[in-house]
Amino acid sequence: MRYYIQFTAGTGKLVAEAIRSYVDDPEIIYVDDSSMIFESSTPRSSVESIPFVKNSFSVIADTARRNVDKDVIELADILRLDDLDSYADTFRVMFHIDGELVSVSPRAKRALESEIAAASGQRLLGRGMGEEYWIVGRTDFDYLMLCRRHFRPKRASKSAGAISHELSILLVAASRPQPDDVFLDPFAGSGSFPLARLMFPGKRVIYSDIDLARLSVDFPKSVRDQRDIEFLADDALTLYSIKDHEVTTIVTDPPWGEYDELPMPLPEFLSATVRSFDRVLDPRVGRFVLLVARRAADEAEKALRDRRFEIDAVHKVLVNGHPATVLIGGRPTANA
Repeated sequence: MRYYIQFTAGTGKLVAEAIRSYVDDPEIIYVDDSSMIFESSTPRSSVESIPFVKNSFSVIADTARRNVDKDVIELADILRLDDLDSYADTFRVMFHIDGELVSVSPRAKRALESEIAAASGQRLLGRGMGEEYWIVGRTDFDYLMLCRRHFRPKRASKSAGAISHELSILLVAASRPQPDDVFLDPFAGSGSFPLARLMFPGKRVIYSDIDLARLSVDFPKSVRDQRDIEFLADDALTLYSIKDHEVTTIVTDPPWGEYDELPMPLPEFLSATVRSFDRVLDPRVGRFVLLVARRAADEAEKALRDRRFEIDAVHKVLVNGHPATVLIGGRPTANA
C-alpha cells in the first residue's frame, strides 16, 4: 500500500528515521521538509495512529503530472469501484498542489466527483463532516495523486504557545528512548515533552520548571492528572533535586529570551544551562535533544561543545511559525 503523510515543517529527516518504528519495511518514494510518500504492507489503521503525523492518506491512484485539469480527468478515468472501501455516507474533494489549496476547472471537478460517487456509493457534500478525497501534487514529485484522508482522533487541547503534540513526540523519538532511561525536561513548561515520553518504555520521567506553581494552574488535564511523571520546581541552572549523573536523557525547550526576560545575557544563560546538563547527565550514555530559537543556535552549539558534548544532528524547524533549530547529541561514548 502507498501512503502520503504530512508533518511539522523542517522535520523530514527526523520523520524518515522515526517512521521505521511505526510501519513495516517502509520504502520511501519521496520526502521533503513537510511530507513523505512511502510504501509499506502496514495496514491503514496503524498508519492512522502514527503520533507525529499531522495528516495521513492512502494513495488510491496517481498519474504523471502535466496539466492539472487534464490530470484530474485522467485520475477520474482510472478510478475503479474496488479502489474504495468507504466508511462514511458523504464526501468532498480537495485540491492541494505544492502546499496550497487550489481550484480546478468545473469540468475536471465534476468528472472526479462523479466517479468517486459511483465508486464509493457516497453522496457529495460541499462542506462539513464526511470523507475527504484529496488531489495532491508536491514540488519535485512527478506525479499527481488521488488520496483518501485518514480519520485521526481529535487530540487533547494544549496550552497556548505549547509545542505541538506531533513535534513533541518526534523530538522525544529523536532522543532514542530506552527502557532504562531516566528522562528529564528542566524547562518543562506545559509538560509537552514529559507527556510525550510516556508513550515509550522508560524508568523515570521527570518534569522540572522553576515556575511549576504558576504553570500547573493551566496544565491540560492530560498533564494535571498524570501519576507517572515526577514534578519538580527546580531552577534549571542548578537542578538541586537531581543527583550527579543520574539522568540519561534530556529533551527540552529553554526560554528563547524573546518574550520573557532572561536572568542574564543569552550566551551566559545557555552556558549555565549546559553546565547544569553536564552535571546531571550520565557520563557514559547521556543524550540530549535541545530546541532553541534559530538566532540562538550558534551560541547553543558553542556552549555544548565547550562542555565536550558531541552534536550529531542539526535540524531547522518552525515552531508556531517561528524559526527554530533542533540540536541532537550527547556524550561521546553515547554515540559510539
